[in-house]
Amino acid sequence: MSDLEEFRARVEAFLAARYPRRPDALRHGQGDDSLVGAAFRDSDDEVGDLRRAREYQRALFDAGLAWLDGPVEYGGAGLGTAERRAFAEIVHRYEVPDLNGLLVGQHIVAPAVLAYGTAEQRARLLPALWSGDLVGCQLFSEPDAGSDLASLRTRARKVPGGWRVDGQKVWSSGAHLADVGELLARTSPDPDSRTRGLTMFLLDMKSPGVTVRPLRQMTGTAHFCEVFLDDVFVPDDAVLGEVGGGWAVANVSLTSERDNFGDGGADLFIRLLDRLVLLGREVGAAGDPDVRDRLADGYVRRLVTRVLPASLRTAAPEVAAVGASLVKLFATDADRRLARLALDVLGPSVTADTGAWGTYAWSQVVLGVHATRIAGGTDEIQRNILAERALGLPREPRPSR
Repeated sequence: MSDLEEFRARVEAFLAARYPRRPDALRHGQGDDSLVGAAFRDSDDEVGDLRRAREYQRALFDAGLAWLDGPVEYGGAGLGTAERRAFAEIVHRYEVPDLNGLLVGQHIVAPAVLAYGTAEQRARLLPALWSGDLVGCQLFSEPDAGSDLASLRTRARKVPGGWRVDGQKVWSSGAHLADVGELLARTSPDPDSRTRGLTMFLLDMKSPGVTVRPLRQMTGTAHFCEVFLDDVFVPDDAVLGEVGGGWAVANVSLTSERDNFGDGGADLFIRLLDRLVLLGREVGAAGDPDVRDRLADGYVRRLVTRVLPASLRTAAPEVAAVGASLVKLFATDADRRLARLALDVLGPSVTADTGAWGTYAWSQVVLGVHATRIAGGTDEIQRNILAERALGLPREPRPSR
């Protein structure tokens, strides 16, 4: 038996001992008709959902199955892409808890800690984030600095032993449940570059002066938050990377967030294409040539989305350098196309809950898919990155300071 076969058998045994299998075939009208993950789903027990996610994550961590490609010295398994794909394939056969509540800490905060953290920060935070002991959030965007992140206004001033931070952040996923926040603030002005003079901090979300307010979205959920920072003390050992070098740290997190949209990593939506095929049959639209053509297009895009991250790593250097932006643009556009097709197939049925299985559930996808085109940098930002860094086109005019 090969190493990969042994790994697959170990994953199968771990999951089979703890969780029920999903039905081998989807059927319209059977089971939960939800199409969105925890980030877009309204829950009556958000704290309980997170507790179950943390228990599942802890079990994975203890079994060496949590951080498959992470360094062994920080709790990772030291494995590669083949094992990650095998795990993703097998886990989808089982009814496991939704891990969306841990996604930011593991796929946005942790990569920055691994790349720029001190030895103490790595040893303390990485195992805790990947075991579910700590929940992370991202504190980047502001009311007046969303896509133009370098214009942020949150300030950190030096005081004995640390920093005092004042400002406001917004669109921070899961901040109301988080233990640690990755906080970008300006520590010094730089007349020559807006991206210099920014510093990244690891903020204890329970610190005095931190106020978190969930924001109700048009999906009906309140997963995103605004965070107010009023004279918050952050110790010197909470600086992540170099003082003034926060822009480079932020780019590690943003790149990882964008890359996570590929290969099914984000799990924001649940088997959209498969459910859309069933829906088309149920409502009599499957024979429509236009619907069939768009479903075939969706199938091809799903396959491309799965293989795109790995293939871009071996692309030409200028293309590989913007691979995360390509992955995000392609994956979110594929989901948008499926949401649009569902809207065309269902028509008015998607706007009101009639009690019919698998119809109104699509409203959460139609409304939620727009958030994916903003998270990690808008589509426009990604296109600018591709145009300027990969194609060498002139830079878009930037606003003056």
